[in-house]
Amino acid sequence: RTLRFFFCHFASARALSTFIAEANENRQRADSTDHLDRTEYLPLLQRALKYGLKTGLLSFCIFVFELLIYLRMTKKTVSLGVAFIPLWVLVVCGILDGIICRTQHILRVFCWILLFASMVLTILKVDYGFEDIRWQMVVIPIVALLSISTGTLIYIVYGHKVGYYRLTEAQLTAGILYALSTLICIILMIMLGEEMIMTVEVETQLLVIVLAPLVVALFGMGAWAVNRDEYERLLQYGGQATVHPMKLRLEPNGWTSVESKGITTIPMFGEVSYEPLSTSRSESIELCSCCACYPFEDDEEGDIKYTAGGNIS
Repeated sequence: RTLRFFFCHFASARALSTFIAEANENRQRADSTDHLDRTEYLPLLQRALKYGLKTGLLSFCIFVFELLIYLRMTKKTVSLGVAFIPLWVLVVCGILDGIICRTQHILRVFCWILLFASMVLTILKVDYGFEDIRWQMVVIPIVALLSISTGTLIYIVYGHKVGYYRLTEAQLTAGILYALSTLICIILMIMLGEEMIMTVEVETQLLVIVLAPLVVALFGMGAWAVNRDEYERLLQYGGQATVHPMKLRLEPNGWTSVESKGITTIPMFGEVSYEPLSTSRSESIELCSCCACYPFEDDEEGDIKYTAGGNIS
């Protein structure tokens, strides 16, 4: 399986290099009949190269992790802490990137910290034999991480329902598949935690064996749908980001430019369009307390009036 994974990574890198070479050749040809505008190739190549480097690093770390885990499980030549070295690199870089560079949301940094805590507890339990650490303590941070992920996915999917996020059909399908995958994974982690501390029936063991590939299948189907959608949008609109002009709002101190609709990049969803809810729309869904979490715009243009003295009231 590890060799198949390495072959898939090699094939994807080769396809990416072929795509970049063909794009560069078409961009330099004056008589190119490619349907993409020649000026779109540079940002398209930049995004493809960035995506290739990120996925390549992630795939390489997972590949090394699988090799080390294989050595740990079969020959017992490495400790679990050594086998976790690729994961240490990813988790520590994620935490430092969020704290020092501040390029991540605080909730994502907290998820990295939960994963780091679970890894530390696992190593203390397995490598150093800390009997005071129970398997429930190891599983709790993972369950909390999956719960946060599930809540975030529900927030995105419901945001599409109320009109804040404008997901495509593929992104909406992927969001539902991701949510189902994380919910099943929570159940699986709880069952694994129970299985480690007590003897369970054969039926429960079979259920665990069935649920594990189901989680991977649902998550993979969602990622495939998003990747296909992103590729089609790149071919249709090019690689440059869409520019949305800022909205002007009349305030007592004068006209102020405020950010209205736009596009944000969400992990595992790609580029997602959003637009703040209007006041009338917010009032129509006011019964749901979750809607208070979504930004909305006040329709105050009609409430701001000029007085006789020229002041704004």
